[in-house]
Amino acid sequence: MKLIKRLFVFFFSVISILNVNAQDSKFLSHLVDSLPNGKPVYVNFEVEEGFMATERIAITNNGKSLFYGIRNGYDSISKAHIVRIDYENKKWVEPKIVFADSSGAPSFSKNEKTMYFQYDHSISPKGISSVKAKDGWSIPKVFLDSLKKSHYMQSPKKNSYYYSAGTKDDDKIQDIFQVLVSKKATVIMNLGFNIKGDWIDFYVSPDESFIVLLINQKNNGESYEFHSKTDLFISFVRQNGSWSKPVNLGKEVNGSVSPWNWGPYVTDDKKYLFFSSWSKKVGTYMIDFEPLYNRAKSKLD
Repeated sequence: MKLIKRLFVFFFSVISILNVNAQDSKFLSHLVDSLPNGKPVYVNFEVEEGFMATERIAITNNGKSLFYGIRNGYDSISKAHIVRIDYENKKWVEPKIVFADSSGAPSFSKNEKTMYFQYDHSISPKGISSVKAKDGWSIPKVFLDSLKKSHYMQSPKKNSYYYSAGTKDDDKIQDIFQVLVSKKATVIMNLGFNIKGDWIDFYVSPDESFIVLLINQKNNGESYEFHSKTDLFISFVRQNGSWSKPVNLGKEVNGSVSPWNWGPYVTDDKKYLFFSSWSKKVGTYMIDFEPLYNRAKSKLD
């Protein structure tokens, strides 16, 4: 009888832990006019007149705080900030600027005590980080000074970091790099995508089992201009640690809003994919992700 009680307590302890770590997506319905139902829907992020909400977003584990980037363009004189909204009293409250003069793409560390984001939106952006403090966030610091470029910084696990940049031999060939940090050494490995272009926007899942990434529609074709035809693909990690050939996420995402899609983010429960799209209504869109994930996984090489 004591053994049964212990197993019972253990079972509910595990369930509680899983629930704490699971991201709650139900509050996201208050950001859209209607749920996706297989088609992208525009996310009603509040922005100043003349600004747009684009690039990767970040959502806290409890689902009640969301960070997103706003900007008034993509040139050298554009203004860009990271703002925060909170879910209170059954609605999302007015956004507050958290990091001014930054170009967005926020992401959390696993314990949510550190935030990574873009320093600028030039062709060689630097990934920076800020640590959570009692009165806000610390002064941002560059991740690794030795890196010429560290685009779309992310750290899904402790001592494991990802960024995209040009390869050592050719700055027009982009790849995603993983940085593993230990007491003995800092090891940087490229994942082997080798995509022609100037950058790769991407999102790494919390368990590092898949990556959603941006590739021009020609798929390793000629280098593309900034306003271009770009699709979102997904790659899965193999048992040997290598990554599968990227699979196009399909017409539901790519081309359904506009030919130019970027800035992916997936909720931890795989329920929704957020992405930026350049159409008559430039901004962030949301679509059901799990069906796209399952279909792509069935096409693995």
